[in-house]
Amino acid sequence: MPAIDTLPAVDAPAYVHCRPGETISRPRPGDIILVRHKHWLSLLIRCFVRIRHRAPEDRPYTYWSHTALVVSHTGKMVEVNARGVVISHIRQYSECDYHYVWLDLPDAGRKAAVQFARSCLKQKFSLRNFLLLAATIALGDRIRMPDSGHGCVSLVARALQEAGIRFDRKPTDMTPADLAKRFGVTP
Repeated sequence: MPAIDTLPAVDAPAYVHCRPGETISRPRPGDIILVRHKHWLSLLIRCFVRIRHRAPEDRPYTYWSHTALVVSHTGKMVEVNARGVVISHIRQYSECDYHYVWLDLPDAGRKAAVQFARSCLKQKFSLRNFLLLAATIALGDRIRMPDSGHGCVSLVARALQEAGIRFDRKPTDMTPADLAKRFGVTP
């Protein structure tokens, strides 16, 4: 499996596209990945995200359906799946299409993001919030999302807020497209 260098060159984009069979050679705690799964739920997520991001300039950001936060130099990540907030490894995405995003964070910010994400381990996935976010998007963002529970994006966004990054939306209102747009990641 070819390894892609994770240290960006000067004037290079702040992300790298990892195709199936490729991996990251040196992951850094505090960085993120944006994943495009091929299963039916991923397709449904991307459809809802496209409802919110209709403008032609926003369409490229609707490519992804999942995100995770890197928490170790060995490639461990914290992410939210149907089992809740769990530790996983970046190699589980070796057969997926994903983008590794380098974040320009100080060491203290990286540590704060990782510490927050790890403090959420074993918390439950909020199916209610997932369904409510889908309804909110379908209804033109007219429903207020509760600021509780975790989905993959809200966990990552909250961790990055601990590192000092600010977003236009509340973490519970965000989708993978919001992260991609914030960091300028296009497929």
